[in-house]
Amino acid sequence: MKKRSICYVLILLSVLLTACSAGKKDSGSVRYDYSSTGESTGMSADNGKGSDVGYTNSVDTTAAEEPKNAASGEMDNQSTSNNSDTNRKRIRKIDLSLETLEFDKTQKVITEQIQKSGGYVESSSIYGSKAEDRDSRSAQYVLRIPADQADSFVEIMGNKMNLIHKEESSKDVTLDYIDTESKIKALKVEQERLLVLLEKATKLEDIITLEDRMSTVRYQLEQNASTLRTYDNLVEYATITLNIEEVLRISPPESRSNGDRMKTGFTNSLLNMRDGFVEVVIWFVVNLPYIVFWGIIIGLSVFISIKVYYKKDKKASPIQKVNSISNPKEEEKENK
Repeated sequence: MKKRSICYVLILLSVLLTACSAGKKDSGSVRYDYSSTGESTGMSADNGKGSDVGYTNSVDTTAAEEPKNAASGEMDNQSTSNNSDTNRKRIRKIDLSLETLEFDKTQKVITEQIQKSGGYVESSSIYGSKAEDRDSRSAQYVLRIPADQADSFVEIMGNKMNLIHKEESSKDVTLDYIDTESKIKALKVEQERLLVLLEKATKLEDIITLEDRMSTVRYQLEQNASTLRTYDNLVEYATITLNIEEVLRISPPESRSNGDRMKTGFTNSLLNMRDGFVEVVIWFVVNLPYIVFWGIIIGLSVFISIKVYYKKDKKASPIQKVNSISNPKEEEKENK
């Protein structure tokens, strides 16, 4: 019994010793992990140095690689954003209100610039004629100019004429364009499958059904293809609307100071008075035949009415004389 108890004690001691040694190893490993973070310098000579060197090398390499990765990520993002911007489908519209002193020369300039830019006129309308007042003519042009030439065309129009108002809008149709393309691809696949089935079909009913579906698919293909062509035209060519008016003088730019505003207003008032007087003279000269005609008619009518009135007065005067002779008392009274 004593031998067994001694054996048990020895076994327990050995277990405790192994546990203690394991605990020391674990504490050493924990100390190694803790010291590897660089927060403690009290490491063992062998394990500490090796671990410290290996860890710091790994930290340095990752620290050096992170900026590179970040820079490459930014470059990738910029490149993708640039690609996405270039691949966007945008419909651009620009409206310009312009003034000109030389209407005929302006029309020639517009025609020349349209030909140089490679655009075309979608619609145009001109109001007034050269025989009328100088500032009565106006025109409206709806132009289709290539998108890459639109800005230069607008700049030239602003330099050749006086720009009063500019309005610009843009519509993004990228999603609609992609949806239409995907529909076309799906319809083409369906068309190919229908052709295969039509070759294999033997029953008349199946052939009729397949041909009906084929006609529907072809119609949808043509419709979607037409939509894509319309989008391409609207995206490749900007729509520029020009509203041009012929004026006697160019409108001055707006000023914010009160002195400039008073000066401009006073000058405009004088010019308006001058223009009004000129317009009155022009109106008088233009309508002079009507004035002479109606003046003659009115003068004759007045002359005739006066003449008729005097004739009536002369006819009435003898009766008054007879009455005066028949009443001598009244005549004496008149003499007195």
